[in-house]
Amino acid sequence: MAPSDQTAALQSSTARLEEEGFQMYLGQKCRLSGVLKVQGMARIDGFIEGEIYGSDLIQVGKDGKIEATVNAQDIVAQGPLRGDFVAQRKLQLLAPATLEGKIDAPVFLLEEGVLVNGSLKMGVMRHVAS
Repeated sequence: MAPSDQTAALQSSTARLEEEGFQMYLGQKCRLSGVLKVQGMARIDGFIEGEIYGSDLIQVGKDGKIEATVNAQDIVAQGPLRGDFVAQRKLQLLAPATLEGKIDAPVFLLEEGVLVNGSLKMGVMRHVAS
């Protein structure tokens, strides 16, 4: 693919994510280690280790991988997760996701084919501090 074609493809995919309301995108070949704080929605198709704080939705694609403490309003994942996951409203796992660790969410949705090994705490819905 020529550089101008690559740029056009990138702009097109970025525009699509922006239209869907995503403020942050981490691609498949990206790796992040440390603390990530996101205002708005985030899509992760790469690898993150450390801590993730989101004010809205954290979405992990099937190619994304998380080894972290995650705290967000909503978490939806298809990729492998390891760590502590706190969702203020809902945590949803879609096949072929796997999760190893602690889950704390008032609503926990699990699609057939997902594997979970850990503990689950479900309580009342909480509000995220701004």
